[in-house]
Amino acid sequence: MRRLGLCALCLVLAAPAWARDDTHGFNRHYVETEKDRPWEEADMPLPDYPAADAAWLPMYISNTYSARPQLWRDSVYMAPDRTIRYVLNIQSESGLDNLSVEALQCANRSVKIYAFGDNARRQWSIPRVAAWKPINGVEKDSKATSTRVDRVRSLLYHTFCEDGLPLNEKELAQRMKRRLLR
Repeated sequence: MRRLGLCALCLVLAAPAWARDDTHGFNRHYVETEKDRPWEEADMPLPDYPAADAAWLPMYISNTYSARPQLWRDSVYMAPDRTIRYVLNIQSESGLDNLSVEALQCANRSVKIYAFGDNARRQWSIPRVAAWKPINGVEKDSKATSTRVDRVRSLLYHTFCEDGLPLNEKELAQRMKRRLLR
């Protein structure tokens, strides 16, 4: 029994020295995957301003939501940085268009606004500060960070990210058709 205890003690004392063996310097069997690389945002050009006859997909939020959010069908695509880029129009009750060029990052549950629409001059206006912000209403835990829930971006998150990222443009279009047009 004493001999067994002595063997166990020797193993415990030798374990840190064995774990510290730096003769190889790195794990030769490790293969870096795309998930292991640090995320880098792709620098993508802004889309052209939508024409008057642009194809907009109406988004159903709820029967009590007074604004009319719409997604420009031809603007939705998956960027090389694995974000989903789109042009959003949240039309007010009085019919005023509030356009924005946005990106949705599924992994971090966040959104970034790259530009706002200037309807008078029909061009994009770039905000001074464009940063990734969490989508309220899509938190990982049940504690909301804000009392205001962003129902439009939450719907976009559930449309594009709920079952993982779409594999291609065809699946992206199918998700829009199935999940936005309720």
